[in-house]
Amino acid sequence: MQSQFVRGRGLFTILLLLVSLRAINVRFLIAGLALGLLAAGGCAGPKVFIDFDSSAEFSAFRTFVFVGPTDRDQGGPLDDSLLRKRIEEMVGRQLTAKGLRQVGVEDPSDLLVDFWVGVKDKQRVESKGITGGASGGRYGSGAGYSGGTYEYREGTLIVDLAESSKKELVWRATIVAILRGSQEKNLELADKGVAKAFEDYPPAKKK
Repeated sequence: MQSQFVRGRGLFTILLLLVSLRAINVRFLIAGLALGLLAAGGCAGPKVFIDFDSSAEFSAFRTFVFVGPTDRDQGGPLDDSLLRKRIEEMVGRQLTAKGLRQVGVEDPSDLLVDFWVGVKDKQRVESKGITGGASGGRYGSGAGYSGGTYEYREGTLIVDLAESSKKELVWRATIVAILRGSQEKNLELADKGVAKAFEDYPPAKKK
């Protein structure tokens, strides 16, 4: 009778161990899925945020001119004329597709176009799953948490449109993306973001 009782307790302990490990696995599976979705969101493409002056008459704007962008990173101002030229081409292409015409700096224009880019170093904590085995602990579980820190660079491109006659900002696009390994890939991200930003230009009046 006593030996059966001992065996019964042993089986009960094993069942508790299995339940405990399963619960741990489920928790880390959920955490892993959440982090995976976060990472996938970062690779999905640039995020675009639009704001504008609802009182502005966008239909009256026919011409635009670039007034001199500013490039910034953590090290201070940058002088990258090639980068500025590429971004000007992206923005100019979208405005031209919307029926606007680019003019020279000395010519009268309806819109002043300005932009700046910035880069930030950021970190994200990620789970690497469960380490260890079934040893120690109240129910014999020695499973533990293992995580790591993932460093990446986040780029921001802000495009401003200002009404020339009033020198007042009427439209702004903020484009944010996780930067990749080469400038060419980052420019592709910027191009996608700029195209997305101008999809609904001119904006409908806010109600």
